[in-house]
Amino acid sequence: MGSSFNYAEESNGGSAPPVVDIYGPEGLRMWLRVAVRYSVSRIVPPYRVHELMDIPLAPEWDEGRRTRGRYFYNTRRAAARAAGQGVTDDAWGMKGLAGQDPVSWISRAPMMNLESSSVFGEVKGGRDIFPIYDHPYSADGAPVWEVEDEGDVRVYAAPMSHSVPCVGYSIHEEQKPGRLRAEQVEPLVRKNYDALRKAGMRAPMKVMQMIKDLPDGGSFTFPDGTVLSKEDVVEPARDGRKIVICGDTADARAMDNLATGADLVIHEATNTYLAGVDKDTNKRVVTNDAIVHGHSTPQMAGAFARRVGAKQLVMNHFSSRYKGDQTVESMSIMMRIEQQAVKESGLPPECVSAAWDMMILPISQK
Repeated sequence: MGSSFNYAEESNGGSAPPVVDIYGPEGLRMWLRVAVRYSVSRIVPPYRVHELMDIPLAPEWDEGRRTRGRYFYNTRRAAARAAGQGVTDDAWGMKGLAGQDPVSWISRAPMMNLESSSVFGEVKGGRDIFPIYDHPYSADGAPVWEVEDEGDVRVYAAPMSHSVPCVGYSIHEEQKPGRLRAEQVEPLVRKNYDALRKAGMRAPMKVMQMIKDLPDGGSFTFPDGTVLSKEDVVEPARDGRKIVICGDTADARAMDNLATGADLVIHEATNTYLAGVDKDTNKRVVTNDAIVHGHSTPQMAGAFARRVGAKQLVMNHFSSRYKGDQTVESMSIMMRIEQQAVKESGLPPECVSAAWDMMILPISQK
C-alpha cells in the first residue's frame, strides 16, 4: 500500500487530534469502513464507532408480501392499537434485524472481511451497545439503550416508529449543586480570619468551600459564635438540562419517558397540509401519507411536545418541496408550519421553531 495522508501531522501541527466517537445503528461500523476505503479518502480524523444493536421495528410495521425486506405501515393494526383493541403479536419485534433479511446491509455487514485500520482513521475501542427491555425509562414495551455515561451527562436511545431501524436520543444533564452566596459568607470569613488561623486553619478562605459542601441541614459555627446553615447561604440545587433528538418517525412514543420535561425536543415534521398552497388534497390525506412513509407533520410534533411537557420545540427534516430559502413565500410557509405546531403543542410562539441550516440555539442553565 502506498503512503497515506497523515491527518494528525498535517492538521494539528504534529499533535494528535481528539478521537471522534460516532454512535448509530448496527451496521454503521462496516458502512464507514467501506465508504472511507472505496472513496479513497485520506483526510479522515481518528474515529471510533459504537453500534446500537438489535433495533426493533414498531408493531405497526409489517413486511411486504411481495417485497421481502421492505416494511410497510399497517394502518389497520395502528388504528386498533390507538383504539385500545387487542392485537396479536402487538410488540416491538425482531423484524428487520441482522440475519432476518439475508440481502439487507445489516445482515451482510458482519460477513465482510474489512478489519479496523488506523490507516483509514478508525481506532479501537468501539462498543456494541445492547437494548434493555425492562429499563426504568422504557415506554410502550420498547427497549432503551444506555448509550453513554460521562458522569455529569448521560445519553439514552429508544427506537422510533419507522420503516427501517431508527432511534432517537435523549441527553440528560445531572443535577448541579446550588451556588454559594459568597457575598454573604466572605465578610464573616474575613472578620474571623485571624481566629480561624489560630484554630489551625492555614487557609481560612477555604471555609467558603466547606460551607458549600455541607450536607443538607448542616451548619458551620465561626469563632465569634456566628452560625451559618447551608440553606441560608447556598442556593437550591439546579436540575440538569434535557435535550431530546428524535430520528425519522411516524410516532415517537417509545421516547415518552425519556423525554418527560425536556428543555428542548427536536422532532421531524416532514410534510403538512397548507390551505391555498396544496391543491387536490386535504389535511387527512397529507397526514396519512406522511405516516405511511414513516414521517410526521407539525401537528404530530406539537402533540408529542405537549405529551412529554417539553419547554421548547424545534422541527426539522422538512420535505424538499419546502425550499427554505429567504424569499417571502418560503418564510411565510415556514411560519405557517410553526403556527400549526404552536396550536397543537400549547407552547408560546417564541418556543417553537422551524430549523434552518447552521441554526444555533443556546439552552440556558436552569
